[in-house]
Amino acid sequence: MSEQAVKDAAPSSGNSILMRAWQANVTRPGDKIINFSPATSDTASASDGGTGSPPQRDWVSAIDLVQEAAEAIRISEERAVDLENQLRSVISQAEDEVRQLQKSLASNQVLLSQAEDRARRAEARAKEAETWLVRIYDAVFTAFGSKNKPVPAETGDIGQDAP
Repeated sequence: MSEQAVKDAAPSSGNSILMRAWQANVTRPGDKIINFSPATSDTASASDGGTGSPPQRDWVSAIDLVQEAAEAIRISEERAVDLENQLRSVISQAEDEVRQLQKSLASNQVLLSQAEDRARRAEARAKEAETWLVRIYDAVFTAFGSKNKPVPAETGDIGQDAP
């Protein structure tokens, strides 16, 4: 199993270890609560039938539970640090991509502006060319059109239109 998989699975397995250890050490419903305060003589005599000896506590198990809980917390904190580092890396990569896209966008906007300028100049040249073509056509037609009479249809040119 990889180290990352162990870290991913660790919080839940740590919790289950804690629960199993805790449940194994619990024999009576009252044993679920561990009292760390010193027992008074009234409590001691009532709990052991008046013999006066304090009840036996399983301090080793309690310390084991605390150590297991600390280990589970440590593993969870390591996982949180790993996730924070991954998040920082992803954020850094995203910021780099945003900067590259902004540069690309600015460059494309310049190219678009240049293309629009070329298109406007081309349209202006096309209009000027059309104006000159109309002038040339009119000049040619007026200069040469009156001398060239259309051929009458009787001469045999059937299907040709007159200019």
